[in-house]
Amino acid sequence: MFCPSCGTENLENAQFCQNCGKILNNTENQPFNYYDAKKPSILIVILGYILSILGGFFGILIGLYLLSKDNPNSKFHGRNIFIIAIISMILGLILTML
Repeated sequence: MFCPSCGTENLENAQFCQNCGKILNNTENQPFNYYDAKKPSILIVILGYILSILGGFFGILIGLYLLSKDNPNSKFHGRNIFIIAIISMILGLILTML
């Protein structure tokens, strides 16, 4: 049985998740969606977008962090944050040289 909260595989008769401690319901007939359980934190995504615009270096770090995840949603946001951060840094350098 997979935990619907964190995606950890538990024993079939377990009542609580061994990883996050959430109560496990009998979900034999419910399909488990691994990618829904492993979605990136909305806080990390929002922070990544803000920092990629304001401070390119931190945006690059968060973008690379999200790109390293195996979730398509994480990779999508990571790529966007990384690109915005690079553009932000290039524009910042150009504007300081003027």
